[in-house]
Amino acid sequence: MAYDHDEIANRLAKKSGSRHRRKGVDIVSKGRAIEVAVTQGDMYASVGQLKRSRARKKYMAVPAPMIPDARRLLKGSGIGIMNTRGRIRKRSRKK
Repeated sequence: MAYDHDEIANRLAKKSGSRHRRKGVDIVSKGRAIEVAVTQGDMYASVGQLKRSRARKKYMAVPAPMIPDARRLLKGSGIGIMNTRGRIRKRSRKK
């Protein structure tokens, strides 16, 4: 199944009451940053984007099959994980 980055980002932005941004972190709202990753390569780039963000809570949104890989990658980083529908799978650690 193919996942469309913009479609997922627009859905999550609408759900959080914000807009999908084209540059930098995909979604920033209410002290929370969300970066959408649909491939393995996107996950590594997303970690860098989120670490540079000043948001209090940081989340990476990934498709369900990639959640175990994201857990291994983000272990100990303080970055949370959510699925493409916005349900949090791993809580973010606050600064």
